[in-house]
Formats: sequence, structure tokens, C-alpha cells
Amino acid sequence: MNVETKFIKTSDKIEFNPFEIEPIFPYPINYRANFDSFMSSIHALLKSILSENTLLELHKAKDREDIRNVFLKMEDSLPLITNSSFATATPFCFAFSVFCTSDLTNEISRFITDKLTRWLVPGKLLDINGHRSIRFKFKHFDQKSYYLSEYFITIGSEKELLILKKNLTFFINEMKLIIMSVKHTKDINSLNELRDEKQSSNIEQNISSLVMKNRNEINDFDQRENIFFKLSEEKKINEIKENLALLMYKRPKIFDRDIFDSLHNTSLIFKEKFTTTRDPKLVSRIIALQYLFKKSIKQISSHLPQNKRIVKIKLLKTNSKKSVLGILIVMNILKENEYFEKSYILEAISQIIKNFKFDESSYIVDHREDKILSFYLEIESQKSRFSIEEINDLKQRLPEAFTSKMKNLMNPIFLPRNEEEILRNIIVLTKQLNYVKDIPQVMISFSKQTSKDISFTVILLRLIKKNEKSLKELFTYSNTFLKFSLEEAKTVGMLKKKYPKEANIFRVSMNKYPFLRRDYSLDLRKGRQTLCLELTNVIGKFRDFNGGLLIKQCEALESLKKMLSNLKKSYEFLLEEFFYSIRPGIMQSILDATVFKKFFLMFIDITKKPLDKNEYTINSSEDGKYYFVMIKTNVSQLKDNIILAVNKLKFKSFEIISSSLDKNDQKTLGYILLSSLEKKKNRLLEAINSAVEKQ
Repeated sequence: MNVETKFIKTSDKIEFNPFEIEPIFPYPINYRANFDSFMSSIHALLKSILSENTLLELHKAKDREDIRNVFLKMEDSLPLITNSSFATATPFCFAFSVFCTSDLTNEISRFITDKLTRWLVPGKLLDINGHRSIRFKFKHFDQKSYYLSEYFITIGSEKELLILKKNLTFFINEMKLIIMSVKHTKDINSLNELRDEKQSSNIEQNISSLVMKNRNEINDFDQRENIFFKLSEEKKINEIKENLALLMYKRPKIFDRDIFDSLHNTSLIFKEKFTTTRDPKLVSRIIALQYLFKKSIKQISSHLPQNKRIVKIKLLKTNSKKSVLGILIVMNILKENEYFEKSYILEAISQIIKNFKFDESSYIVDHREDKILSFYLEIESQKSRFSIEEINDLKQRLPEAFTSKMKNLMNPIFLPRNEEEILRNIIVLTKQLNYVKDIPQVMISFSKQTSKDISFTVILLRLIKKNEKSLKELFTYSNTFLKFSLEEAKTVGMLKKKYPKEANIFRVSMNKYPFLRRDYSLDLRKGRQTLCLELTNVIGKFRDFNGGLLIKQCEALESLKKMLSNLKKSYEFLLEEFFYSIRPGIMQSILDATVFKKFFLMFIDITKKPLDKNEYTINSSEDGKYYFVMIKTNVSQLKDNIILAVNKLKFKSFEIISSSLDKNDQKTLGYILLSSLEKKKNRLLEAINSAVEKQ
């Protein structure tokens, strides 16, 4: 080569040319002279790209350790992208150079070429007239290899020149971002050693557990990616280690060919305001993680039931002076009518930590794919910083919180009024008004819901006495929050030939948001109860003809909530589901709340216990004349077999009470036997054990 290298050994140092480079491939046969000239030109190009500070530090380097430190510092600034100056007239030749690490992918040259020809001047397909590139190492820092390329493009018109000047800064920043994102993707997928995990599901749920210190031995992205996906399917760490060598042997050493295009498409959702105000390394890491999460979810979901929700979350430090935490969320969509939005994320976070502020400008949502949603946002602590406990709580509880908050779009219901049913109900209510002192009789039924309101149809039968106000007047002057719409009012009979029986058919609507549960299902019971209370304020005391049992159920649930007020608020939603799962349903309003309290506490207790090797757990308890049994399993068939076996016992309908709840892979089944007879207790246990043994 033309670049001379001199070594002078002394007692404490070695003098040499620290900037000497060499290709990472053998010299071409019978081509040494020409190749030396090529390497000299590459050497000159590299010197023109590197910063003056880097060149000065290399010149001052006294030993290999100094050189190593300079090059490690230089890597923090990669990729370096430079261009030649603009000419004053067209046509002219424009030079464009890229310097980065070479272990990203073999496809980087294709990516740069494609990017330059298609996007340097948007709307114009450019030709590359000349090109030189090489993969090389610094001779005295051979731990890393690098890629350097230069392209010569003709800009043929003034219009192209104007577009180039306007677009160039954004073009370079975007190219840097994509190259950095590929590097982060590669680093995250490096798998040279495995961390021991208590359960293999932790590997599936947390990509960060796969980020290793040494990334030099496995250079094949496609190989690492497939190893990663395989890991998520394994059940035991020893099985992972056994499969690792086999997978490495089978997979060809090629990088994901579409990685640059995929990350380019992903980068388009990040607004210019977002990228310019944040560290490019942070943005590229977000893009890389989002890409990996999406690929992981697609791979995992192909081996899981269609109703399995997969939520990937990563908490990121933003390198801000303030205590700002970035949150990346990627999840799959199970149904076409599902949707998720910013308010649900903030509500879920607020249930876990307090005193935070949301940065509106940080919110990024990507819903371009049919089956996957991704979100990024940043929150700032109102204190000095987020505590370790708060961060751990977010990691552990957010996935479940997001799963429960996924909302389904509801199609509006078209159901014309059933005149026959209304007439029948009017006749029934008319027969209830037999005395002058009888209070109004009311039937309430759900009508419809919109994006904001829920509506009920109300049939009201009342006696019209002297100076009685019309229904419209009552609503007008009551200052109620109900939206009232009278559909029909007519006299349907007389009491003692003096007091008209008036039938009123009207619709009332109200805001539905107070009645949305944690999973955004609509609690009609609560909405109806609120309506009854407000109607009482408007028209006075009345008889809820078709809501007596509902009222009793609501009262029983409120009583149970008060008895369990010391439980965490997060259990309130679960308590409602458990209460309404009790069968026969009438027992919800008949049985004493203290019995349900014990039953629910048994349910909470068994959900926290791990399953034994037989994949089921059974707890039993006795309290006076009540005998409790609670079962947990992850096998659907076992639960079905137990239900069938208990039903065959043919206990009296009010002698045995059951509760059944399924949450993810966890299935619970509970029984209360209202008998103190040992014979009946033994029959119940024998039936359960018999079903278990047959499994």
C-alpha cells in the first residue's frame, strides 16, 4: 500500500501510523498495484469525512489503548454522512458519502443506493453515475469493521437543485436514523449468552432480557432473530440451550433483507418535531424495538389461540435532565372492531402511579397494520424522579391493564318500537292502579346507545288528579340531567269514573361514561339504577315493576363492596365479575353478604397460588351450614368435566351455588353447598375427585 507504516519499539511505547486501514477481504490476485491506488483514495476519502478532533486525537495517540479510546469515541458519532457543495448552475455532479460500521447487514449498499435514487430528490428517479465502497478495518483497532461508500449523482435542472437544497437536511437525518435503528435492532438481538429466568414466559414477554454484553460472535441477524422467536416457544432453559446449537447450524448466515425498508417505513410515523427535539439514539432505539416487538408478536401469535392477547412494553430513559420516562407499547388486535386510544393508556398509568405529567408532543401512534397497534409516549414525574418501585409496578401491571382496557366498537342497533309489546305492558300496568292512593307504575327497558349516550324507554302509568302537572312540565322544571323525549301520552281507562289512568311512553338519555367499566363494557345495571333515582327526583315515588330483582342485586353488591372495602381498588372490577357469575342468579340477592365475602376471599387466595404438577389446585373450607370448594386449573376440559359430574348429583336448585370465571389461561370454579350433612359434602368431593382422576 502507499500508506507507510513504521514501528519503533521502545521500553514503554510503540510508534506507528494509527490511521492505517486494510480491507477485511484478501487482495485480488494479480491486481495489487491498482488495488493499492484504490485503497489510497479510500484513505483520503475517510480523512475528509472524519472530524478534525478525531484526526487530532489519533495523531496524539501514544499507544494502542489511546487509539482504542479514540475509535470507541468515534463510534458514538456514527453514522457519518457528508455531501459536496452545491453548484451555482446545473447540470452538476453531487457527491454523497456514508461511513458506518459494516456488521449491520449485507444489504446496506442496496439500501443507500435505493434511498439516493428514489428519495434524494422526491418525485425524481436519479441515476448514480459513479460509486466506490469498501468494508475495512483499522489495522491497529481490528475489533471492529467499517463500511465506507461514496456516490456521484448528476443534478440535471434548477428545479431538481431547489428540491435537493430543501430536502437534503431531512434526508440525511432520516438516513442516519434508519441506520442507527438497524444497529439497535442488531444489538438487541445479540444472543451470545442467556440470562437465567425463573420461567421461559419472561423471555417471551421481555426483549430486554435477551440483550447481552458480548455481540461479536454471532453476526447473522436472521439467525439471531429466528433463535429469539424459537426461545419464546420453549418451556425450559435447558431446552433452550439444547436447541440453540441446532438452530445456529441450520440457519444460513444472512441478514433480514427487508430490515432497512421495514425500518424506513416505521420511521415515517415519527414527526419532524418529535425527532428534532430528541436524541437520535433514543428515536432509533424506539424504532428498532417497535420493529422487533411487531415481528415477535407475529411469530408468537402464529402458535397461540386467536383469542390470546400479547402486549409488549418497554420503558425507556430519555436522557433528559428532567425525570422523563418513555413508554413503548405494542399489542395485537384480536377482533376487527377493537380499538385503543391515548386516554386508556393514561388512565391505566394513573391507576399504577400518581403525580405524573403527560407530554402531548411525545405521543406517536402506529395503526397501519391490521392486527397490530403500537404507541409511544413520555411522562414526566412531578417529583424529582420516578422511584424504582414505580418503574417496576409499571412493568408488571401495565400489560394486564392494557389488555382489560381494549374497547370494542359497537354497531348501532336498529330496532323499531314493538307496539304489541308496549300495548301488552300498558295493560299489565293499568291493572296495578286500583286505588286512589296507588303510586305510579313504571317499566324501564334499554333502548339504544350512541358514542356518548345510553337511552331507555319508559312506560309510566299514573292517575291524573286535580292540578296534576304534565310529564313534560315535570321534566322542564326539575333541572335534571336526563334528556327527555315524550313519544306518546294517552288515557287508557278511569278509576271510579273520576280519575283518568294516563299512559306515558317516553325516552330518556344520559351520558354513558359514568357507567363504563374498567374494560369499557357498559354497566347497564348501574345506568338503570341511576335512572331510577333520578326519575324519583323528577316524578316522585313510583313502583319499578320490572326492576325489583335488579335493585336487590345492586343493593347486595354494594353491601358486599362495603364489607370488602379494605381490599385494593384493583379488585373492585373482579369482585363485580365474580358476584354476577354466581348461579342461580336469584341467590345474588338472597344469600347473606358475609357468605359471599368468604367465597370471594377464597377465590382471591386460590388465584395467587401456583398450579401443582397436575395442573389444578383445590381448596375447601367449612363455616357452619356452608361448605365451600374452590378449584383452579388451566385445562378447559377438566373444568367442564367437574361441572358435568356435579350436575349429575342433582342437588336441589337452592342447595348448591356455583361461580365460574375464566381469566386468560386461568380458569376457576367454585361451589357453596348449603348443607351441614357429611353425606352430601362427601358426595360433592367424590364427584370432583372422580372428574379429576379421569382427566
